[in-house]
Amino acid sequence: MGLLDFDSDLVHDLGAADPDVQRAVAVLAAQRACEVAGLTDVPWVAGALAALTQGHPLPPPFDDAARMREALESTPLEPGPDVLGAVPPQRGRYFPPAPAGLMWVKTAEESDGETSYELGRLPGSQAPMVFTELVFPASTPQVRGPISQPHFALPAVLAAAEPDPLKAALDAVWHALNTHGEHYPRLLDEIRSTWGGRMSVPDAKTLPC
Repeated sequence: MGLLDFDSDLVHDLGAADPDVQRAVAVLAAQRACEVAGLTDVPWVAGALAALTQGHPLPPPFDDAARMREALESTPLEPGPDVLGAVPPQRGRYFPPAPAGLMWVKTAEESDGETSYELGRLPGSQAPMVFTELVFPASTPQVRGPISQPHFALPAVLAAAEPDPLKAALDAVWHALNTHGEHYPRLLDEIRSTWGGRMSVPDAKTLPC
């Protein structure tokens, strides 16, 4: 599940949420994906978003993936700004728990970015020394090239219509995240500010479209 690499807390919170909340988040994600991709004024996309909001089945061409792609290819769209693909945040270095009285100490940092750590005594500690070395290779930031946002947005609409509300929420947020590309944090921030893990069922039913 790719969403775990971007926001594991959100995944767990959605899993614990009420089905109405999950469904509301799915619909919101699909709407925001289509907005950022410039699709909300396309009639056949607007009809699908309206169906999602009303809890109705998706209309054609969303009933057939091939027809949906053909419809997208034949729809004239204004080119949007170049957006790079979404890359998960870098995780911090993991240090195993140090034995009592010891701590991890940086011992070397090479010109290529490789860094070494060894166990050293805490001030005033008489703990027996243990020789263990950790070596962290230089990290190379990931970069993804420009993406076609409309091609990522339509799967978010399909995902939001999934019968299982949790699957709908997780998959719709995932596709919407990829639609936002490098700007994905603002999507996750909106989901959290609108829902924040505290939304009640009545709130979910009145989520802004």
